[in-house]
Amino acid sequence: MDIVTKNLLKAFQKEEGFSEEIEESILFENFSNFCVIAKEYSEEFSIEDVYVGEGYDIGIDGMGIIINGDLVNTVEEIEDLASRNKYLEAEFIFIQSKRSSKFDGAEIGAFLFGVRHVFDTEPKLPINEKVQHKMKLIHAVYEKSVLFKRGNPSCRLYYVTTGKWQDDKYLNAKIDADVKLMEDMNIFQNISFIPVDASELQKLYNHAQNSIVKTINFDNKITIPEIPGVRESYIGILPVPELLKLVEDDSGSILRGLFYDNVRDFQGDNEVNSEIQQTIQSADKDLFVLLNNGITIVAENIIKTGDKFNIEDFQVVNGCQTSHVLYNNREHVTSAMHVPIKLIVSDNDDVKNKIIKATNRQTQVKNEELAALTDFQKSLEEYYNAFPEDYRLYYERRSQQYRSVPGIEKIRIVTISTQIRTFSSMFLNEPHRASRFYGTLLGSVRNKIFINGHDFIGYYVSAFANYRLDSLLRRKLIDNRYRPFRYHMLMILRLKFAGNDMPEMKSNKFKRYCEPIQKILWDTQSSIDAFNNAIDIIDESFPGDYDSDITKNVGFLNNIINLLS
Repeated sequence: MDIVTKNLLKAFQKEEGFSEEIEESILFENFSNFCVIAKEYSEEFSIEDVYVGEGYDIGIDGMGIIINGDLVNTVEEIEDLASRNKYLEAEFIFIQSKRSSKFDGAEIGAFLFGVRHVFDTEPKLPINEKVQHKMKLIHAVYEKSVLFKRGNPSCRLYYVTTGKWQDDKYLNAKIDADVKLMEDMNIFQNISFIPVDASELQKLYNHAQNSIVKTINFDNKITIPEIPGVRESYIGILPVPELLKLVEDDSGSILRGLFYDNVRDFQGDNEVNSEIQQTIQSADKDLFVLLNNGITIVAENIIKTGDKFNIEDFQVVNGCQTSHVLYNNREHVTSAMHVPIKLIVSDNDDVKNKIIKATNRQTQVKNEELAALTDFQKSLEEYYNAFPEDYRLYYERRSQQYRSVPGIEKIRIVTISTQIRTFSSMFLNEPHRASRFYGTLLGSVRNKIFINGHDFIGYYVSAFANYRLDSLLRRKLIDNRYRPFRYHMLMILRLKFAGNDMPEMKSNKFKRYCEPIQKILWDTQSSIDAFNNAIDIIDESFPGDYDSDITKNVGFLNNIINLLS
C-alpha cells in the first residue's frame, strides 16, 4: 500500500472512531466502501449499514441500495418511499476491495459470481446475515416491479485495489463475459463494472471530504441592488439543462442533500407534481417558464467568469418539487425550456431563514413546520456547540455542513434524520418505528418533536446516547449482534435510569429528569454497564434468535415497557 493511501486510511480510522486494534484488511474494506458510497450518495450515512464483509460474504465487502435517491437499509423504508413517491428508481452498488497491488482475474470473477448469486431466487451457497439482509431488501424492491416506471434497477460493480489499473485487454474480455451473464438475467436497466485503483481511490476520498461546487452558464439574469446581509443576488431565467447540472451528482443521480433546507421532501406523483409533469411532456413545454413559480437557491459563495458561475456550498431552499419532477422527466427536457430562478449569496442565517419562510409561505406550509426547520434548528445547533470538546456533538442543520471540516469524528455528526430517530426512540417510546423512512417517521411524530419551548437537553442526550453506543459497538465493547436493537436500548436507558414519570418537556423538571442519563453517558464505563443492563432487559423480553424483524414488533416493545414499569 502506497504512503498516500496509508495516511488517508489512518485519517479515515480516526474520523470514523475505529479502534487501534482493528485489522487493516477490515479497515481498508470499510474505507473502500465509504469512498464508493460517498461518490454515489451525497448525504451522511453509517458505514455499518453498508459493510457486509465477514465470513460467508460470497466475495462482497460492501452493498448499497439507493431507492429514489435515498440510501435504504430496511424493507420499511422501501415501502414508505414506494407509498410516498408512487414509483421506485433503484440502484444497486456492490463493492469488493483488496489490499493487493494487482487486479486479479480470478478474484474479480469470484466477486461477479457472488453478485449474481445475490439475485438468485434459490441461493445455494452459505451466506452471512448481513448479505442475507441485503438480499431481502433487493427482493422487496423487485416485488414492487410494477412501480419501475423509469426502468429496471441499475447495477454498479466496484472492484478496489491499491495497485494501478492497466486496462488489460484479456482481463477486460473476462469481465465483459461475466457482466454479460448478468445482462442475460434481464432484470437490470444497465450494469457497470468500475475498477478503482490507488489513484482513483485517493480522488474518491478527497471528493468525499469536499463541499459541493457546480458550474452553470447563467446569461439571462439581472443583478439585484445591494441588500443588507446579502453579498450578491440575481434573478433571471435558466435553461432547464443548466438547472439539471446543479441538482445531479457525477453519476447522474439527484443530489437530495441540496433540498435539506426545504420545508417538505419531494411529495411524489401528487396532483400538482403530475400537472408539472404533464406540461414537461406536452407540446406546450416551452411555456414552462411562464407556468412555474421557479427555484430559489442560497449559496455560500459564487465565483464568476462572465456568464459562467461556479456555485459553492448551496441549497435549493424553494423548488424541491419542481427540481425533482424535472429530473424525473429529464428525457423530455429541451434546451428551449427555462425555469425562473433566484440566486442569492449569503452566510447570514437570519437572512436565509427569512428567505425560506417567505418562499415557502407561497405554498400551503404550516407556520409550525417553518419554525421547526429554521429557528428551532438554529437554536439547537447553538446548544450542541456549547458543550466541552470531549462531550461535543455536531448538529448538521444543513446537508454536509461538516464535510470539509478536518478532525471531526464522523460518528459525532448528528443529522436531522438521526435526531428524529433518536429523540423519538428515547423520549416518545417509538423505537419500533425508527427503521422507517425518516420523512414518514417525522410525519407520525410531527406534533411532538422540534417544538418551540422544548428543553434541548432531550435532543442532545438522545443523540449522545446513540453516539456512545455506536462507539462502543465499533470498539467491540458491546456485542455487535445487539446493533439492530440500538433504538430500543435508548428507550430502555431512559426508563431504567430516569423513570417512567417523564415531566413536560417544556418544564424545568425535564432538565433534571435528563441529567442522570447524561451523567451516565459522559462516563465510558458507566455507559458500558448501562447498555449491558439494557441488553439483559432485551434478552428477558425476547429470549431466542436475534432476528432484526422483532425490533419492529409492538409486542416486543410492550414487553420491555412492562418489565420497566
